[in-house]
Amino acid sequence: MSMRWFGPWDWFSDEWLTTRQAAKLFFVATLLVLAVTPQAFGWVNPLKMPMWERIPWSILSMLGVLALFFLWFGMWRYWARLDYSTVAAKRIWFVILLFGFWYGSCLYYYCAYRPQVTEKWPVES
Repeated sequence: MSMRWFGPWDWFSDEWLTTRQAAKLFFVATLLVLAVTPQAFGWVNPLKMPMWERIPWSILSMLGVLALFFLWFGMWRYWARLDYSTVAAKRIWFVILLFGFWYGSCLYYYCAYRPQVTEKWPVES
């Protein structure tokens, strides 16, 4: 009998994590996380903008929050279950994912997840 986790850990199946659709969604999530960075650090303050400028920033912020959790939990699951890096590399990625939060997840996506996942896909003609 296998132990069943609940919550964000079960959002993704191991098989789905290695699909093109997953890689594309995680890529979009990295872009959204990076796009909301100016607002997260206070470099952009939507409250001082007119309403027509505030609405896109609000929508971007809402999507960015969803994206960062999607990306963070997805990269953790991939790291824990499917990453075939060396033990030393996995230890380094553990620290980056743990303390880098979603920015660490962006880095992990580009440097570890995407190269490992795309090498398994069949070449399209």
